[in-house]
Amino acid sequence: MDIDRRRFIATSGAATIAGLSGCLGGDEGDGSDDGDGGDGSDGSDGGDGTTTEPSGGGDPSGEINVGVLLPFSGDYAWVGANVLPTVNMIAEEINEQGGIDGDTINIIQGDTEGSPDASLSAAQKLVDVDEVVGIIGPTSITMSAVFDLFVENEVAIVTPTAGTTSLDDRGGEYVYRTVPSDALGGRAIAYAARNGDVNGVQDYGNMAMMVGNEEVFQSFKDPIASSFEEFGGQIVEQIDFRTGKSSYSSEVGTMMDADPEITALTGSKDDSIKIMEAAFQAGYEGNWFVTQDQTTDVFLEESENAATDGIFGIESAPFQQAQEAGRIEAFKQRHAEYAGEEPKLFARNAYDAMNVFGLALKVTAMGDSEITGANVAGNVRTVANPPEQTVTNYTEGAEALEDGADVDYQGLVGPIDFDENGDVTAPFNILQAEDGSWSQVANIPPSDLE
Repeated sequence: MDIDRRRFIATSGAATIAGLSGCLGGDEGDGSDDGDGGDGSDGSDGGDGTTTEPSGGGDPSGEINVGVLLPFSGDYAWVGANVLPTVNMIAEEINEQGGIDGDTINIIQGDTEGSPDASLSAAQKLVDVDEVVGIIGPTSITMSAVFDLFVENEVAIVTPTAGTTSLDDRGGEYVYRTVPSDALGGRAIAYAARNGDVNGVQDYGNMAMMVGNEEVFQSFKDPIASSFEEFGGQIVEQIDFRTGKSSYSSEVGTMMDADPEITALTGSKDDSIKIMEAAFQAGYEGNWFVTQDQTTDVFLEESENAATDGIFGIESAPFQQAQEAGRIEAFKQRHAEYAGEEPKLFARNAYDAMNVFGLALKVTAMGDSEITGANVAGNVRTVANPPEQTVTNYTEGAEALEDGADVDYQGLVGPIDFDENGDVTAPFNILQAEDGSWSQVANIPPSDLE
């Protein structure tokens, strides 16, 4: 293998990883991927025995510590529960292949509790006490609180859950993500709303926006509004509402006074239900478009069918090539056997994140480099971007590397070709609610959003 061509990092110098960002609203995320996992934040158990007592990453004890920094308690505990089984499953696969140069992958949980303060505390423990070389996570809710800590300590990050636009141009050294930016998701919403051929109903000419005042929700605001107007539509009202209120009748009244044909609603599950039901009771005749965290069965189960029938939603779609090759179905079956249920929201993203991270570890070790966050970070792009030999999982990639090939990992959510900011593009599905369930009405490839 040509070490120079593969851009191995031989010492602990500068690495090139890129932009992590994050998705997240507040519901139970049972829509597109993953299973269950234990909680706890001290590495006591990850659901499959891969977590043990902490030791230093890549130290003489023969363990490489990898953190999973996500909410495992609180309103967003479903995110950690969705991601952890997939991470553990791939860690087990790596360890069954002999680990990384004989060292075992050790998964240690850090519970952000969906709170910036708790996230910073958990991240500091992972970095200072557990001495992790990398982290899977966090979400958009807490990324801003820990981003500087990661960079200052040269920790490699691959997040499957952070789509926030605040990170679109902030990465490039230590932070990558396997979930597309909310900038792309917001553009997909605007594109679908403006095109009757896509949504199957009409070309919506004007739109109101109701957006929660937290960063995770505000992330969608400008992408939806600017794209809707770029596509020839008109934004007739923009309302930033305070999250967690008991009633939104005033905000709903303001929205209805603008008489929109459709309203883009970005908020938590509970707030969104309150808003939509208040609008229904007040006689709102327009439609709704919600973001990915609401396109779940739980959201519809807890809402009145009359208030949600016909509304639109968006979700990350499977990579077409992976679907046609049967890899999506194979992942579902494997996950069900491993975790006891089919994968849910963010599990496909977690699969790609952990495979890329594992292959970056493998490349670092094969290049005779010390396993450090900086060295691993510098090899994330090396194993993921073309032109190299295509591989679709860790085992396949490790075998190719050992045979002297350079590899290009292609995943379940897309080709995983990181740009200069560590971002990826991916397709989206447009969904519509009917009789208490979601059905797909369209698929939007990234090329349609350029």
